Amino acid sequence: MGVTVVSGVPGVGVSRVCQLARRDLDEGYRLVNVGDVMLEAALERGLTTDRDGLGRLPAREQRLLQRRAAEEVARRARESNLLVSTHLVVRTEHGFLPGFDATTLADVAPDRFVVVDAEPATVAARRDDADHRRYGPEDEHSIAFQQQLQSAAAANYAISTGAPVRYLRNEDDPADAAAELVAVVESVGQ
Repeated sequence: MGVTVVSGVPGVGVSRVCQLARRDLDEGYRLVNVGDVMLEAALERGLTTDRDGLGRLPAREQRLLQRRAAEEVARRARESNLLVSTHLVVRTEHGFLPGFDATTLADVAPDRFVVVDAEPATVAARRDDADHRRYGPEDEHSIAFQQQLQSAAAANYAISTGAPVRYLRNEDDPADAAAELVAVVESVGQ
């Protein structure tokens, strides 16, 4: 089964783009949000009470949760094609951590990476408007830095796996980016 890893910096709209794309794909595709899988495992272990608390956990705990999430993604990939919504670089209290280490990347075995992007000002505005997440105060320069890290991680993971990287803009209507994502996913093998 195919695995498409879709990522972007927090606030760029990866979750929304993936949700819209999943609606337009046939039933052979499932959407997995890595942060949701990590949160579920953290809640079961009493490590946090919400998604924003994941970034405050010790780095070792975060890596263990990433490992559990990768195992779950690998399990689901044996059953259907996957869109995997995640961050390739994760901001924590300890600094930025990679979204995948070598073992988790091997478990996930992506066929392609898709990086969703928008102007730093757009991302900042979306973060300001979000009522479901708590984003720390960051300026456009900080967001641009995170985008650079995200792009570097995508290139690194592509080199490690041999999987191509695609780039999508989500500047205005997420439905446009979702349609482009569907086209990328459906074009595989053609």
